[in-house]
Amino acid sequence: WRINQENFLKNVSQLSEAKLRLSYGLSGNNAFNNFYPYVATLNSDNYSFNNNLVNGLVPASLANTQLGWEKNQQLDAGLDLGIFSNRIYLVVDYYQRITRDLLLSVNVPSVSGFTTATKNIGKMENKGWEFGLNTRNLTGSLTWNTSANVSFNRNKVLALGPTGDPIKSSSGIGETNITQIGAPIGSFYGYRQIGIFNNQADLDAYPHDATSRPGDVKYEDVNKDGKITADDRTLIGNNQPDFIYSLTNTFSYKGFDLSIALQGTQGGQVLNLSRRFFENLEGNANQITTVLSRWRSPNDPGNGVTPRANARTTGNNNAVSSRWVEDGSYLRIQNVSIGYQLPKPWLDRVGLEQARLYVSGQNLHTWTKYLNYNPEVSNYEGPLTGGVDYGYYPLARTVTIGLNLGF
Repeated sequence: WRINQENFLKNVSQLSEAKLRLSYGLSGNNAFNNFYPYVATLNSDNYSFNNNLVNGLVPASLANTQLGWEKNQQLDAGLDLGIFSNRIYLVVDYYQRITRDLLLSVNVPSVSGFTTATKNIGKMENKGWEFGLNTRNLTGSLTWNTSANVSFNRNKVLALGPTGDPIKSSSGIGETNITQIGAPIGSFYGYRQIGIFNNQADLDAYPHDATSRPGDVKYEDVNKDGKITADDRTLIGNNQPDFIYSLTNTFSYKGFDLSIALQGTQGGQVLNLSRRFFENLEGNANQITTVLSRWRSPNDPGNGVTPRANARTTGNNNAVSSRWVEDGSYLRIQNVSIGYQLPKPWLDRVGLEQARLYVSGQNLHTWTKYLNYNPEVSNYEGPLTGGVDYGYYPLARTVTIGLNLGF
């Protein structure tokens, strides 16, 4: 609905455009990392036949002839608003998407000969707001344009299978993520650290692993049964950010141009499994500076979070816990580019249509409190194990010098 074309707004000269949008749609999705999840595939293997070794075939996956596409139903509502000849242009969108019959790899009884199978299971909701702002700040010989956007998304699992059982997912060292009703998909799963056992009296007064010693990690007895067991594992974090944003400014003046692009996220968390090695103080790897605040004695308890040195073999200190869940918020200089367009008279002398020299830099700097290389990370594919960093390779900083020629 183009509101600015209605009679009651036609005479508002500052209003260039005002439009309301509404849409609703249904779509399907068959994207999955297994190309043929609906058929029973085969693998080659050896077989003994009449005391001779021969080639044979074995089942490689379970068939599921009832498998179908994921189904998405989405509602979108938006506003486009331009003022002062669209020098300021704002786009606002709200969306809600319900995904049914999720294509997920789930655990099956091992008596079947397999441990996982692909099924249509569950329902999930994504909803949020997106804001985009474009401005032409200067329009003379010196031009300056700005583009900014911010997006807020909230994800929640609404249903999982006939009984609603959660899906626990592994990523390198056992179960690290859980997908359960009422929480975001692939949330972090483990023990919740509540401190360090400072002395023997502290150890005796609270449930602990049989091998625990003073200086080891104290975990919360979530189910209040007086023991620390695998049943005390719970939600310990969420890899999905509160919001993501970007800001790009472009300038031009007499053949020169400059572009600066910033990008970041706020509120998302990362499960930094690399700290299993970088905080163990076993003498076999370099350590991060958090070990300087470790427990040393009852009189020197450190920060109350980092356990004693060489503590991997006692107290279940190396279990997946909230100690390794870090704030993944960051702001990054994504790209900076500066160029110069050679004047037309110069080009005419050498028979060129255009020539531009430029220098650009990517990933120039990242501001973050995250302790590892890159907060924008996930070592493992798929939505069920997002946000896990187990030694992810750092992003490269790239500087490019170039020349564009047109003949």
